[in-house]
Amino acid sequence: MKKQQKLLNFIITTIYLTLRSLAGIIPLRPWVFCGKIFGKLLCAVATKQRKIMLVNLGIAFGDSKTEQEMKVIARKVFEEFGMIALEWMTLKKLKKERLDKLVEVEGMEHLLAAKKKNPSVILLGAHFGNWEYAHLYYASNINPLSFIVRAIDTPYLEKERISYNTRFGVDILYKQNGLRPAIKNLKSGVDLMLFSDHKVNLSEGLLCNFFGKEVATISVAPALSEKYHAPVIPMFIVRRSDDPIRHKLIFLPELKIDPNDGEEMIAKATQRQNYVFEEIIKKYPQQWLWFHKRWSLHYPEIYK
Repeated sequence: MKKQQKLLNFIITTIYLTLRSLAGIIPLRPWVFCGKIFGKLLCAVATKQRKIMLVNLGIAFGDSKTEQEMKVIARKVFEEFGMIALEWMTLKKLKKERLDKLVEVEGMEHLLAAKKKNPSVILLGAHFGNWEYAHLYYASNINPLSFIVRAIDTPYLEKERISYNTRFGVDILYKQNGLRPAIKNLKSGVDLMLFSDHKVNLSEGLLCNFFGKEVATISVAPALSEKYHAPVIPMFIVRRSDDPIRHKLIFLPELKIDPNDGEEMIAKATQRQNYVFEEIIKKYPQQWLWFHKRWSLHYPEIYK
């Protein structure tokens, strides 16, 4: 197994280095277009992932969209994935001046209002759009950032991720032991980015409604906010439909965490968190990664 993993890591690293070299030669616009074509090809061959995606889309939009409409969304999700994948190849050599031209900001007033309450904030995010652009832009233009992640399986790619994130002011921490240093950073004025949209066991989260079905949901953002008085600001990034190399970084109003909810304060705030995710996904359905079996722990039969 170790030999197989080493071989796989070698193949992935070789592909990455080749594509990274090409990304340094080909201008960004045709490069991103190549990513879109790559996504179309993936949609054609990745039948298992496409099936999972259509099941998920059926849960979210079965009552409001036709089967054909959901197939179109699925194709666009693959295209978006392809474009993000090739954009990722450019991050090693990406300059701040270039990134600033690719990203515009909407809703800055929400972030500024939160920072008047506390210099440090918790950013609530998801696997949505080109989140790497979002974090790099935020850390280099607004405030340094801690980001808790799962390590990439290929060591060289993980090393690359750490390198460009550090250069832009993002501190990469890991799920296994990253919460304590993240809290320390938060207390010292470094903002914290948390993704709370992925599948977890009930022991890791709270049971909340998401697109009409109950699922275990990560409640770390509301819990940390309540304990350390750091406002939670939802932050997402979307690709502009009129210019596919440009993106819009969106800040939404502060997540409500109401002490009047008493013992249910964190549970109700976590449910509001899911409502935030639902609204942004409904508005930009092609930007969320629908590949994972979000509802499988509680409704395994729907993926058979």
